[in-house]
Amino acid sequence: MKALVVSESFIIRDSLNHLLNEILDTNDIITASNANDLSDEDLLEIDFSLIDINKNNISIVEKLSKIKNKSKSPKIMILDMRKDVDLFLKSVDYGVDGYILNIDDKDEFIYIVKKVINGKKFYDSELLQYSIDKKKINSETYLTNREKCVLNYVCKGLSNKDIANELKITDYTIKKHISSILNKLHLRNRQDIIIYARDNHIIDEII
Repeated sequence: MKALVVSESFIIRDSLNHLLNEILDTNDIITASNANDLSDEDLLEIDFSLIDINKNNISIVEKLSKIKNKSKSPKIMILDMRKDVDLFLKSVDYGVDGYILNIDDKDEFIYIVKKVINGKKFYDSELLQYSIDKKKINSETYLTNREKCVLNYVCKGLSNKDIANELKITDYTIKKHISSILNKLHLRNRQDIIIYARDNHIIDEII
């Protein structure tokens, strides 16, 4: 696994480099003070990024998110000790996988990093409400009753064909519903739908 650490502070860079070396058991870690130090070719090789975020380096999150959408799916984790809500909301829009405000406990940090690497989302609880409020304001995020029904079946692991049989409609219609769900919730795939539904309590139970 190839990792990236970005921070303007050499102390934070060195500390995060040391922690990731221990967690990931790899010496293949690139460190940089800002996004301009890295080429697109460098970023294409990254599997996991940990970025000490501020207004000066939000551009690297945007770059990584474009790579995330086009090719492989590198995991992006943010450290924001300034608790900048605007940066948090932008980062969520870019599809970051983790967003933390501090590293108070080493074991908890290790748990969060491993969770993100394994495909789970983690956002600091202090910031989640801002994300929820934003989605409520944006009417596009509201799902129709039929979309919620399809989402429920997706979370139960049913294929498009199986869902179509359950709802007595065509596979093509199910495909359109799933595409609409992904667009409204700014998600990439079915696995993201399951994670989002679980984390936001959209359905009562996921099998």
